[in-house]
Amino acid sequence: MGYTTMGFVAGVLLAAKGGLVLSPLWAFLTSSLWVTGTMSIAGVQPISERAPLYAFAAMTLAVNFRYAFYGFSMLSRWRSAPFARKCYLILMLTDENYALESSCRIHEPKAYLRYCTAISVFNHSYWIAGVVAGAVTVCLLGFAVDPDTIRRHTNGMEFSMAALFLVILTDQMKGLLRHGK
Repeated sequence: MGYTTMGFVAGVLLAAKGGLVLSPLWAFLTSSLWVTGTMSIAGVQPISERAPLYAFAAMTLAVNFRYAFYGFSMLSRWRSAPFARKCYLILMLTDENYALESSCRIHEPKAYLRYCTAISVFNHSYWIAGVVAGAVTVCLLGFAVDPDTIRRHTNGMEFSMAALFLVILTDQMKGLLRHGK
């Protein structure tokens, strides 16, 4: 549910503040490639300001650099994966997926790869559904409500990503304390 909810917020922000024509189409395209909620929310302002592509690419690299470290730690577990699957698993290695995949207790390599792939596919589809639903909702509301009113009422929604990280951190800490680690 976290992916769908956070995706909805990202879709609302993209459609309400991104200033894009056909924002549901853009929501689908961006959510298919940007699985990270941080980038989806942080990218709204540069999109709305029509930032140069090089600046946007640099920001994307800086925001997503931490995923390289996640990927390095998972490569030994994915050693037997075909190249295309390994690329997909790396692309989908968000904070939430990393937490699930790194704490998984499945030791058989093929079963573990199936688990990682299933987690990635489900979470990716939840993300896409949430982002598109958020953008469609704003577009439909735009027919009944002034777009400036919608933009005003979406102020502060960016905080939802920080709140999600706090919930994940709290859950991880409770798990560690429960197991005496």
